[in-house]
Amino acid sequence: MKNTLRVNHVDRTIVMDRTFARYAMDTRSDEYAHLQRVRLDYPNYTVVQRQINRNPEKKTYCGLTYKYMEDYITTHGTKEEREANLKEFQEKILISKCHGKAFRYPVIKQWFLDKYPDIRDFGMPEEDQTEKTGAAPADNIVSIDAVQDSEEALEKGA
Repeated sequence: MKNTLRVNHVDRTIVMDRTFARYAMDTRSDEYAHLQRVRLDYPNYTVVQRQINRNPEKKTYCGLTYKYMEDYITTHGTKEEREANLKEFQEKILISKCHGKAFRYPVIKQWFLDKYPDIRDFGMPEEDQTEKTGAAPADNIVSIDAVQDSEEALEKGA
């Protein structure tokens, strides 16, 4: 991979990647000399380091491997559901092998999460799950105020 230094005339910036910036810190390097030549050509431009845009809302499933999916399918649901889902899973893996590697896992992962939404919702706060499912919260939850009121009533009656 080639280290880059680019001139952005619209924003009036000189943009360097992370590796170029690291090499340019050494005043004896070719990158440092190149940066100084560009700064002489464009003295009013600001030098910035390129940042990769990251999506903070992205959901990741680190342990969700094909093996885990297969084990989960074989242990959840009725016997007919398990057999049908396992057969469909294996068919998807077989079909995916003729496609590019970048498209194999995401398609199968999405299929799996659609079939088993409890994996996607695991560990989420209860309010987020109710928004997705549209279900009301459990009726057996008692508010703290109700408990305090009942304790006060017991103290007065005693």
